[in-house]
Amino acid sequence: MDQVLDKKKYWLVRKRSVYFVLGLILVVTVPIFIWLFGEMHTAGKALDAFSQRLIAKDYDGAYSAASEEFQSAVSKQEFVEQQTTLCARHGSLKAVKRGASETTFNSSGRFTTVDATFVFENAERQFSFKLKKVGDAWRVYGCQEE
Repeated sequence: MDQVLDKKKYWLVRKRSVYFVLGLILVVTVPIFIWLFGEMHTAGKALDAFSQRLIAKDYDGAYSAASEEFQSAVSKQEFVEQQTTLCARHGSLKAVKRGASETTFNSSGRFTTVDATFVFENAERQFSFKLKKVGDAWRVYGCQEE
């Protein structure tokens, strides 16, 4: 009988420890996941705004919404030429559909990679956008056609 009571006490004490550890893990991870989801959502909204400018053929506005690094790598004239060439080849850009996204952190900053499908009049093209957190805003950092 004492042996049974000892086993019960052992598992009751152990159960409390397990619940405590699980609670601690939840207290730490849930806010991180909520924050991460918010960052990915905000980055996606920034890409949506960039895309709407491309659809409206407001290439100056889209270019100005890009990061300084993007603007250093691609001149405004090159950017406009790329966009007009895409539209000449595939027809007007009608929509941009966002796909999967992933947020990463490194010594250079916070980045979110978003897959997107550009829907033109005559074709669809897959792109991968990299956005960078600059101050409080997400900006297009790079783009690659898949």
